[in-house]
Amino acid sequence: MVLIKLLTSPKCPMCPKAKEVVRRLKEIEKDVKVLELSVATDKGFKEAVKFGIRVVPAIIINDRYVIIGVPSLDELREVV
Repeated sequence: MVLIKLLTSPKCPMCPKAKEVVRRLKEIEKDVKVLELSVATDKGFKEAVKFGIRVVPAIIINDRYVIIGVPSLDELREVV
């Protein structure tokens, strides 16, 4: 199983695009689990600090890889 944590913010203009890419990946790769965390919450903020993330959207894959911004579906599939 692949765990993807998608860090977002309520006012982030690019976050909906990142959500869409992650949603499309989940449709293709059935062993993907997605956890969306807003950095406006304590849990989301702690995850951002833990990984040194200062901007959103950010995608954390299996607590090992971090992608900042909105990747293409192909870029995300390569890492997963």
